[in-house]
Amino acid sequence: MANEMVSNMTKSPKMPFQKKVDDLSQGERRILGYLTFLKNGGASSGELSEKLFLSTPRVASALKSLSKKGFIERNRHENDKRIVIVTITEAGKSFMREEQEKAVSMLEKTLQKLGEEDAKEFVRIIKRIIENTTEDE
Repeated sequence: MANEMVSNMTKSPKMPFQKKVDDLSQGERRILGYLTFLKNGGASSGELSEKLFLSTPRVASALKSLSKKGFIERNRHENDKRIVIVTITEAGKSFMREEQEKAVSMLEKTLQKLGEEDAKEFVRIIKRIIENTTEDE
């Protein structure tokens, strides 16, 4: 069944929200997503690398690119000037809101095509998969 699932997933076209948008790499998207939902507002590059399972060079490259796009700011930690704290800007938040809206719209259309019963079952199974994978961590 796992082989069948992998085979079917490789045949499936990618959803628009899974593709690269405006030269935004997956690492950049993951960083913006992480920063969007942080309660304290910022994270160090080390934390981003650790939490998002990205190499430190990949994080450095993504942060440089995101900074050029105006989606993040980097500032020294107030107590330890050696640490740089990365925060998302209003432009970054706006971009993420737009991406979220596009993703929700695409998923709504896909779920409607499945029909109510299959859509509910699909969402239930996705929740189970997430629960099972987070238990393993």
